Amino acid sequence: MLLQTIRGFCLLLCAALAAPVLHGATFEELAARASAARESDQVPQAIDLYQQALQLKPDWSEGWFYLGTLYYDSDRYPDAQQSFSHFVQLRDTPGGWAFLGLCEFETGAYPAAQEHLRQAVERGVPAEIDQVARLHEALLLTRMGLFEQARHWYERLVRGGSHDPTLIAGLGLNALDRPQLPREIPADQRAMVNAAGQTVSAWLAGDPSAAAAFQTLLKAYPDAAGMHALYAAYLYAAHPEDAMAELRRELHGNPKNAEARAMLALLLLQAGKRAEAAAEAAQAVADGPASAEAQFACAQTIGDFHQAAVHLESAVRLDPANLDFHIALAHVYAEIGRDADSRRERTISIQLARQSDPRQPG
Repeated sequence: MLLQTIRGFCLLLCAALAAPVLHGATFEELAARASAARESDQVPQAIDLYQQALQLKPDWSEGWFYLGTLYYDSDRYPDAQQSFSHFVQLRDTPGGWAFLGLCEFETGAYPAAQEHLRQAVERGVPAEIDQVARLHEALLLTRMGLFEQARHWYERLVRGGSHDPTLIAGLGLNALDRPQLPREIPADQRAMVNAAGQTVSAWLAGDPSAAAAFQTLLKAYPDAAGMHALYAAYLYAAHPEDAMAELRRELHGNPKNAEARAMLALLLLQAGKRAEAAAEAAQAVADGPASAEAQFACAQTIGDFHQAAVHLESAVRLDPANLDFHIALAHVYAEIGRDADSRRERTISIQLARQSDPRQPG
């Protein structure tokens, strides 16, 4: 499991920390005894000794880090959070911010956790904890309702070979547009969410069994909100007519599903039905103004470049990592003569394309 990498990474990172210049035999003795206790798995004694040493030398960053790991491995997350807070004030490292974010996730400080995990990932989390940090950021983005942003991370994790149960549950929630964490899933819905996650995992991994898995999923849960929209996303590229039929089924039972309506609008536009597409896109924005997909669909169908720019700017704000949104915005800016803005969006598009290239590292 991904979380099992934490202990090993702690040891690697701590070994890499430069030892501070120590003054005073009492501090040196406490530090040495703390290290010996930790290495021999005498956790309560090690915690006590680190606390005593840090009282004498509160700027000992290595001590705060080791103390944080001891608390974290003991499931004492509030104490671990406090320790890592001290550590990042002394050592501004992506690994430190990642551990702080993981502690905040466990204590329910979700906005802070999302910000600190985002910061850590953007700056380059060490490989040993990269997947853990990305998974927790995806879980938090899903809980915030930022499904498209979270989907980028889920896709990367699945294609990297991860089958972590927490990832599968989170992927199921994301696929069904449910703003929850796995531990918040009602007991009577866990099987359905996990089944959706397993099916989408097979799809993203390119498993040929995905088609049959979708049929099984729909047969088991034909009336679940989001299920027909999920199947439509699977059918979208290769079978657009079938995808439209699935979206209409979704909207019949779940008429306020803005993402489903936006997807329908884009398919109608692709089929040459611009007027119908525009009406569906406008309704999608009305039902879900915070839906990036709805804003994008409206921009594509509205027929006015200046208005399209407004909707695309909203889409980019809502989902800044979406390559298609930036490409479309670059085109619209060029059409209305905002050349500098168009160049900026093209530059961003190139950067995002490089990041999404599987041949690129991390």
